[in-house]
Amino acid sequence: MPLQELYDELNARYFEGILPPCEIVWSRRLTRAAGNIRVQTPKITLSVPLLLEAFGNGGHTVCGVWCASQEEALREILKHEMIHLWLYVQKLPHGHTREFRLKAREIGQSRTRHQIAPPPSCAPKSGWIYVCAACEARVVRRRRFGRRVACAKCCREFAGGNFDERFLLRGARVKSA
Repeated sequence: MPLQELYDELNARYFEGILPPCEIVWSRRLTRAAGNIRVQTPKITLSVPLLLEAFGNGGHTVCGVWCASQEEALREILKHEMIHLWLYVQKLPHGHTREFRLKAREIGQSRTRHQIAPPPSCAPKSGWIYVCAACEARVVRRRRFGRRVACAKCCREFAGGNFDERFLLRGARVKSA
């Protein structure tokens, strides 16, 4: 289904058709987020590396929803970006606020983030890579964490969701190429 048709379908189904027309484009440069929206314009940018290239190795969890295909992931990312626009149209703060999370749950998304592993072509050229010593999960950031941080997955699973020093993330700076 063409992107504009999908946008119109989701607008009618989840947002009562109140969202304005929106330009939707693909970008190879967007590698840290699967989607991005400029609410003032409005324009949604979608990541080619994350939504098209990263799906060669199976499904991924996107906004708390298991997506077995690119099409399912694209649908969830569009819904996520459209929530930002919906908040803007409602004249509410359009970040990941309480209202955002409520609307996301209402339309079937339990989380605000995706867990799409970027393909090797998206390896960071600079920034920080953090690794959990317990599960070896990797977290890539542009900036260094300003405090000690533990692996959320391990803390939820083994420490009842509380911070636990056993799961501290170890960071290493990635130098510019």
